[in-house]
Amino acid sequence: MPNVKAQAHPVAPSDLQRLRHGLGKDFQQMAGLISAARRPLPDQSGDGTYLDDKPISPDVMDRVNGALGDLSHLGIKDVETLLKVVKLGKSGEPWQDKEYLMEHLIQTASGLPDDSTLQKRVTDGFLTQLYNDLQHPPISYLGRDYQYRSADGSFNSLVNPNVGKAGTPYARTAAPKAMQPGSLPDPGVIFDSIMARKDCNREDHPNQISSVLFYLASIIIHDLFRTKHGDPQISETSSYLDLAPLYGSNIEEQMKMRTGYDGKIRPDCFSETRLLSFPPGVGTLLIMFNRFHQHVAEQLADINEKGQFSRPEGEPPEIDYKAKEWWKLPELSHTSTAEERRVAAWRKYDEDLFQVSRLCTSGLYIQIILQDYVRTILNLNKTDSNWVLNPRSEIKGVPVAAGNQVSAEFNLVYRWHSAISAKDEKWTEDLLKHQFKEEIPDGDLTKLSFPIFMRGAMKMEQAYKSQLPNEREFAGLERQSDGTFKDDDLVKIIAESVEDCANSYGANRVPVCMRVIEQLGIEQSRAWSLASLNEFRKYFNLAPHKKFTDINSDPEVAAQLSRLYDHPDQVELYPGLVAEEPKKPQVPGAGLTPSYTVSRAVLSDAVALVRGDRFYTIDFHPKKLTNWGYSAVAFDSSVDNGCIAYKLFLNAFPQHFRPNSIYAHYPMTVPSEMESVMTTLGRHDQYSYDKPERVPETHVAFSGAAVQALASDTDSFRVTWGGSMEYLISPNQKNFMATNVKGSSIHSQVLKTITADPKWDPTVRKYFEDKTATMIAKKAYKLANLTQVDMIRDVGNLVPVHYVSELFSLPLKTTAATAEVFTEHELYLALLSIYTSFLKDVDSIDTFQMRQMSYHAVQTLGKLVQANIDDVQAPSLLRSIMTAAFADADSPTKEYGDSFIACLLKSGLDAKHVVWGHVLSTASGVTATLGSLFATCLDYFLTGDKTTLDTVQRLAAQDDDQSFEKLQNFVLEAARLSCQIGVYRSANIATSLPNAGPEGQTLELKAGDRVLLNLRAACRDANFFPKPEHFDSTRPFEAYMHPGMGPHENLGFGTTRTALTAMLKIVLRLKGLKGATGPQGKLHKIERKLPGGVHGEKYSGFLTENWDAVWPVPQTLKVNWL
Repeated sequence: MPNVKAQAHPVAPSDLQRLRHGLGKDFQQMAGLISAARRPLPDQSGDGTYLDDKPISPDVMDRVNGALGDLSHLGIKDVETLLKVVKLGKSGEPWQDKEYLMEHLIQTASGLPDDSTLQKRVTDGFLTQLYNDLQHPPISYLGRDYQYRSADGSFNSLVNPNVGKAGTPYARTAAPKAMQPGSLPDPGVIFDSIMARKDCNREDHPNQISSVLFYLASIIIHDLFRTKHGDPQISETSSYLDLAPLYGSNIEEQMKMRTGYDGKIRPDCFSETRLLSFPPGVGTLLIMFNRFHQHVAEQLADINEKGQFSRPEGEPPEIDYKAKEWWKLPELSHTSTAEERRVAAWRKYDEDLFQVSRLCTSGLYIQIILQDYVRTILNLNKTDSNWVLNPRSEIKGVPVAAGNQVSAEFNLVYRWHSAISAKDEKWTEDLLKHQFKEEIPDGDLTKLSFPIFMRGAMKMEQAYKSQLPNEREFAGLERQSDGTFKDDDLVKIIAESVEDCANSYGANRVPVCMRVIEQLGIEQSRAWSLASLNEFRKYFNLAPHKKFTDINSDPEVAAQLSRLYDHPDQVELYPGLVAEEPKKPQVPGAGLTPSYTVSRAVLSDAVALVRGDRFYTIDFHPKKLTNWGYSAVAFDSSVDNGCIAYKLFLNAFPQHFRPNSIYAHYPMTVPSEMESVMTTLGRHDQYSYDKPERVPETHVAFSGAAVQALASDTDSFRVTWGGSMEYLISPNQKNFMATNVKGSSIHSQVLKTITADPKWDPTVRKYFEDKTATMIAKKAYKLANLTQVDMIRDVGNLVPVHYVSELFSLPLKTTAATAEVFTEHELYLALLSIYTSFLKDVDSIDTFQMRQMSYHAVQTLGKLVQANIDDVQAPSLLRSIMTAAFADADSPTKEYGDSFIACLLKSGLDAKHVVWGHVLSTASGVTATLGSLFATCLDYFLTGDKTTLDTVQRLAAQDDDQSFEKLQNFVLEAARLSCQIGVYRSANIATSLPNAGPEGQTLELKAGDRVLLNLRAACRDANFFPKPEHFDSTRPFEAYMHPGMGPHENLGFGTTRTALTAMLKIVLRLKGLKGATGPQGKLHKIERKLPGGVHGEKYSGFLTENWDAVWPVPQTLKVNWL
């Protein structure tokens, strides 16, 4: 091999070797005499001779020989290698294999004397690392049998498949070693003395935690514990947080929830019957998870990543739900009929969609638990820290996916009845009085005995189980024709739950109506023969309580405990957990403030539950959930410091919750408290604190005439935006948006003045042609014998960014201007976030995260632009930054931008109004609409009729004005037929729009009504465009609607037409232009319902490059040319 020299001659012994050799003789002789003198008689053989054993050197000789001998063979490079290995072993840092560290280690080991101590240690360490590189045994398998969660939790752990399975016994956490008295206090007496809520203890939770946290806790508890009637040692649900209350705990329950079609489950319902007897906020949360599952199933099918969810041909077979095990897949063989194969294909399609949707939905569930629930428990929601207790962290030596088996002790740890709010106390009391009105006519629930309660509970459960989940009554709500409940009703329940403050923890705080339930808990814990409170504490290495006042410092509670139990060691686990003193709030650290023991145990259990679950650790990745699914349930620390509950709320009720609603983002703390917290953190303006309410129905204009009227009549219709725009620009700036008549009128007048200059259009054309050519040359690369570039991501979306940056002096960082602030893609994202905010609050889950990530960028951008416009108001430090940031040389484009701004200022508008209402809104509109039109037109030409493509390429190759004008006709027609844009207006006055509806209806509008301009439909209006589906390049320019229509007219129809054509001209003249081979060369879009539409209108959403999100504008398309 090159650079490796053969060793031709033995290496001469070193001075160290010669020293060893000299010392060795003397030591060997002395050692030999000593060994001979101490040697026993030769009785090991029959002939009286010694066996030929290797002499054993004295310890001192071993040390001298081994150390001197090993060191003598080590060079500087060997020592360096060993030091690196030791350092990496301790730090856990990855090896840089390009430094050949492994090969150097092999060289070091092979160069040491055979059988030497150091050689063995080096070799053993290397072997250990190689062995530990792989799992022994494996904890994740391929194959359909292990791909998805089982209905009963089996095979979660592949090492112990039955661990945590539904129908297996509870585990025991702590051994009950201490003797307990033969006679224990009566459970009713225990409740009355240390548990029953007193009026003086009816107090709000000290951290203002809302009932929503405890509703989620109720779901968690019923997810993990379901004690079997008749055999209380068995739990009938799995020991994993697999959202069993929604999906069911076994295959029979699960299939009652499933429809068998398209991976869907029955609408607005859940499996767990016990939770129907809980306050309706619990069930509403589960219904929200139900809706998230339905949304995921639809998205997965639409995106169909890697063909994983390809819909079978034809119609799905009808399902006979009464048939036994109707859900089973037919076993196929070469003799299977076509019908059997058809049924199997549809069953598989439904199964795959359901199972992946379940993985995603349960993934969101666990993320909410870790990011919202645990953060609130630790009071991290009141800090600006991103720290999170993440059980899934890669920790060397700590196993993952080992499984979990819930214990009987934790069945008691999670009984948090002290925190039941006054509102829910009243609800529960009314429920029990109604349910047992015949047995207890006077309504005194203290008379409710255990036998009566159990008979009533069993009767109710049997009635519920005889019905399908979607047939069960819930909160007295009436189902609609599609099986769902009205959003208004559910939003009312969940919003009131967010506002409802829980009660504080501590002794004597459990509602009296819970008496019989608490008695049952005490009896059950005794039947399980559980450890005492102190034994449980010792298990967690917590100091045992030595005095009753250690359990609770309240003298009255301590006295009651001492009268119930003679010694603190005798205090039973459950009564002790309830009566133990609660923690005091700490920020961060103690948010939930339960009893001291519960506080410690809950965190241990949370870590074990998540870390032990294969589907939340080693099998929680994009290949299981798909890229979109993994992203849909992922948290981002830049959004709410990682909290993620807003995804559940915004998906379930998109017409009620603003994207920045504090109710959606921090539902586990009452809104008034979170408003105070956000004020303290300096983030008050980022959220809306209004109570959720339905957004008024949006009217939709379909006809070309109506759309033209709405877009052009700025006196009657103004640009509108939702809470997301207010969030981005902050309430301090929202009054400066160009949505009033005066601002729009001034904008139009100034624009007409600027664009009337004869040099304007040629300047625009030259800029876009030159910049497009420059960007292609800069971004393109060779791939085999072709040239390739992402024509949308790196050219179409960025050329407009460069243009508006030069026009309005936006701080864009380039190779020629390194002092600027934003890179190309950063500025694109900031401008796009502004643009999407004008599209009403659409696709709020998809775009809200982008807006929050862009919040600081948008704020910074606005301040920098304003400082550039207004020298006087800019602070000196900011002004010095601006001097460097905007030091670009003048250009014709910049001169026009300066004139535009100057005219706006002269009109009487102040700097803030100009920045937010005109500069940034125009820059965002130009960037997004030009990029979108460029992408859809290019895609139309590449995938459409070849004759059309040949014609436009021929025109693009010419440089004369006549060819450019003809090319404009083709571009406008392509834009018309590929139009995906929809924009919104708000009516200033009451008016009528004749023939505006989908079937020619008149739209009657009131002042304040919102109207969606359905440009996609208007561009195919036969009254405007004869033969609307036919490509006709001879239509006059004036026949077209403004293809760049956005929040307002941006830079006008003519400018948009010129810029778009100029960009496409440069691209279309590339020789041999075509989409890249394979999926990279396609514009991936999915059909979605138009937000605000009431007639099922559709528009196209566009997949991002990773297929992990759907955005309103195209993001990627790779093309090739020669």
